Amino acid sequence: MPSIIMKKLFASVLLLIGTAGLLPAQIDEKLKEDIRNTGYVHSPLPLDYSKSFELFGLTKKVLASAMLCDMEDLNKWSHTGIGGMSLTTDRSKSGTHSMRLVAPTTYPQFLGWGLGFGTSLASYDVGGANWEKYNRIHFYIYPNCEGAHSIYLNLYVENDGKTKVPDKYGREGYHEINLINGQWNECFVEMSELARDKVTKLSFAIEVFGKERTMGDSLKFDIDAVSLQTIEHPEVVSGWMPAENRIIYSTTGYGVESEKTAIVRVNNHTGKFQLVNSTTLAVAYEGNISSKKTAIGTFETINFSDLKKEGQYFIRVGSVISKPFYINRNIWDNSAWRVLNFIFCERCGYAVPGKHGVCHSDLHAIVDGKIFPFNGGWHDAADMSQQVLQSGEIVYSLLEMAKRAKEKNNTPLFLRLQEEAEWGIDCILKARFGDGYRAQTWGTNLWTDGFIGTNDDSTQRRRIHVHNRAFENFVFAGIEAYASMMIENDNMLKAHLRKVAMEDFAFAKKRFDSLQFNDLSSIGGGGDHAAMASNSQYSANISFAASLLYKLTGDKYYANEAAKAIQYTLQCQRTEPLRDKNNTSGFFYRDLNKKSIVHYTHQSRDQVYMQALTALCETQPGHADYGKWSAAIKLYGEYLKNIMHYVEPYGLVPSGIYNIDEIKDSVNFYKVQVGIFSGAANDYAAQLANGTKLDDEHYLRIFPVWFSFRGNAAVQLSTGKAAALCGKFLKDATLLHIAEQQLFWIVGKNPFGQSLIWGEGSNYPQLYTALPGETVGGIPVGMQSRFNEDTPYWPQFNTATYKEVWGAPAARWLSLIAEF
Repeated sequence: MPSIIMKKLFASVLLLIGTAGLLPAQIDEKLKEDIRNTGYVHSPLPLDYSKSFELFGLTKKVLASAMLCDMEDLNKWSHTGIGGMSLTTDRSKSGTHSMRLVAPTTYPQFLGWGLGFGTSLASYDVGGANWEKYNRIHFYIYPNCEGAHSIYLNLYVENDGKTKVPDKYGREGYHEINLINGQWNECFVEMSELARDKVTKLSFAIEVFGKERTMGDSLKFDIDAVSLQTIEHPEVVSGWMPAENRIIYSTTGYGVESEKTAIVRVNNHTGKFQLVNSTTLAVAYEGNISSKKTAIGTFETINFSDLKKEGQYFIRVGSVISKPFYINRNIWDNSAWRVLNFIFCERCGYAVPGKHGVCHSDLHAIVDGKIFPFNGGWHDAADMSQQVLQSGEIVYSLLEMAKRAKEKNNTPLFLRLQEEAEWGIDCILKARFGDGYRAQTWGTNLWTDGFIGTNDDSTQRRRIHVHNRAFENFVFAGIEAYASMMIENDNMLKAHLRKVAMEDFAFAKKRFDSLQFNDLSSIGGGGDHAAMASNSQYSANISFAASLLYKLTGDKYYANEAAKAIQYTLQCQRTEPLRDKNNTSGFFYRDLNKKSIVHYTHQSRDQVYMQALTALCETQPGHADYGKWSAAIKLYGEYLKNIMHYVEPYGLVPSGIYNIDEIKDSVNFYKVQVGIFSGAANDYAAQLANGTKLDDEHYLRIFPVWFSFRGNAAVQLSTGKAAALCGKFLKDATLLHIAEQQLFWIVGKNPFGQSLIWGEGSNYPQLYTALPGETVGGIPVGMQSRFNEDTPYWPQFNTATYKEVWGAPAARWLSLIAEF
């Protein structure tokens, strides 16, 4: 930790303790204590299972149960891969034996395509049985993994009936189970919507991912009492209608000025609802339940926006009550600490207490014949990979939120966010070679051995990719310029960031002037997400970076470059209304051909259009094109307000408009899709048909058109950021409400009533965490849609990509809450 920030942080803490109390913006007393006890998140925040989905699930009534395997023999079990299985009498939950599945922590060879050393797989022959009368698998696991911080075991279900499991995109039947070491873990997975008419196999699998600092030589899991159950009130996992006797609300709570609504599905209510103070149990607000038919169904809703008194409350409808939540003017500050905790735990090349030692010091590139070892920044997801551009965008969001914390006089949060940003800034600076070339990406899901030249760092997938692409240099120039303006207490760093921002913009400009948009396709491989950028987004990124440099330097050259670059983007905006009932317009095409509309499916930079346009209006209010810029912002704001009607009463912003012929623009189409390169025409047509037809050529999709890589969190949060920027510029409260609704959806105001951020609000499920392990503030790639349908789908089955924790939505979360 930089010493100046350390001194200022603890000085501010001592001042607060001596005067107004600790962390005045905080409203969660337990979180206050945890923040203090972790040294202001210099070790991970403790895990709170008391409000988790899994604890709630274990309280459900079991109506019927059938033992599948009591592990008294292994007659129907087989083993493949490395390691082995056997019976053990060391411990048991149902008799005298349990099955022990073992694997080494490392292996001299790679088995498979670069995603680990191999798997120890124990499979049970189910024989094609029909499991449709059961809706849950229940079992016990005792991990005995010496020195391991992250403990998980995989469960696989295979079905060979009418619907195959897994499907062709590998989306179904995989479940990662996060476990506590050295004790029996009672586990379950609900399968109410999993195809199970002809189940052929159930398997448990250990993934071998190398030795972290404290780990021993073996991984051991004792498994027992695998049973099939029928439970009362299984979770609804698809569609818009909540389960019976549920109240759907923001489990974090609401701001004082928020639009405060909830969805109720409660039997035998009186038509009234109450807000009850959870401390005094006094009724604070009472209102009527409304019913409304919308495009996605008929729902009953409540509105308590008039309640502005800060406090902790619960909702009561008939005999159903919600978990407590807050109304507070700084409602999102608690989540900032939690998401900051997740980002801290994703540090690469740093000993994170309770997580891992210094990691990946052997991953390297060869630059001009010299070995360049490279780690730092933050791992981009559960798999320990690194995308330096993503680390850069995390830096930007940390500094945005730090700025907001300073405005609120929340000094401890401000200083801690600044410090975390400096960790990422060091990575950005280390990655650049000062001539336009940068270390960009590497991929792995291993703890590597620390020796350069051994198998775990020498494959193509693990090689660090070094290249000079203008797009990244433009984006980094903007991030560096912003950091130079925002960083405090280190004038030498501020000056250096100013210098390299100008240099990187110049490198990018020289290359772009030569290659234009061909720059994006000029680099082969790399495993990064940057190449999916459209020409219109690319131009917006150039403009935004130039505006930030203009703010930093005052040099008119950058003002001119910002105004020039946005001209292409403006030509890509749809200004002519579609032939639909609402005369929809305002969205952006990928390029001037206007064959493909801008979409995002996994990672998203949808916010950059409004970042660029609002920055232009802020920095150049006297420019001749100011009217064009402001008109484009207004047109886009109207577009957002228009499409929100298709999702009422939920606040999820739709993914956007699609043209029926986009699949024919194959170069653009497959740039957007991760993991699929051809053969999507039939699925594309089916997904459009399940959306909303606007006119003969256009459909609206609430969820993106997507295939193997799915998850909507970064997509919706990026558009939420765009809505907030529009709303503030236009002084439009409706757009600000749309922006905040994206936050509400993430923390529980979705059909399943689950918070997608682990530890935030309540009813948060296990996420696919792999190597980092269960972590407070972990946020996944996000909600998916059900197959080719356009309805939300959130089964308990825990797998990548939709439930994989990821840095991109964490960055977008911080960026959006910085607007409130």
